[in-house]
Amino acid sequence: MYFEYANALVFLLAGMGLTVVGLFLGSLIRPKRDTEEGLEAYECGEEPVGEAWFRFDIRFYTIALVYLVFAVEVAFLFPWARVLKEAVAEEGLGAAALLEGFLFTGVLVLGLAWVWAKGDLDWVRAWKPSPPGGRK
Repeated sequence: MYFEYANALVFLLAGMGLTVVGLFLGSLIRPKRDTEEGLEAYECGEEPVGEAWFRFDIRFYTIALVYLVFAVEVAFLFPWARVLKEAVAEEGLGAAALLEGFLFTGVLVLGLAWVWAKGDLDWVRAWKPSPPGGRK
């Protein structure tokens, strides 16, 4: 019974040891940048302009979330396709697996259509004048 715990402990210690060794070797190998230019946030030869802390437009996050949704969809569809190939060989499971895949993709397509119709994917939104007398 304790042998399983010993295996986990060995792997935990090996993982922590490799992490420490990697960090130590990296500190020996990497170049040292102690100059003022080397310590800048963006070391690309351009002089920084303004502050580094400013608000990003919410559309950056919206596009990132839409990308993440479809990346997760692809990550789920590859194993599903593998199972579908095997399920077709068995009688009666192929149609159910195919239907599940279409339902999963259909829900995501409906979500994309909703976000698109809402206008969240438009990078430059059309300006809408406010009603007379201000907001109500």
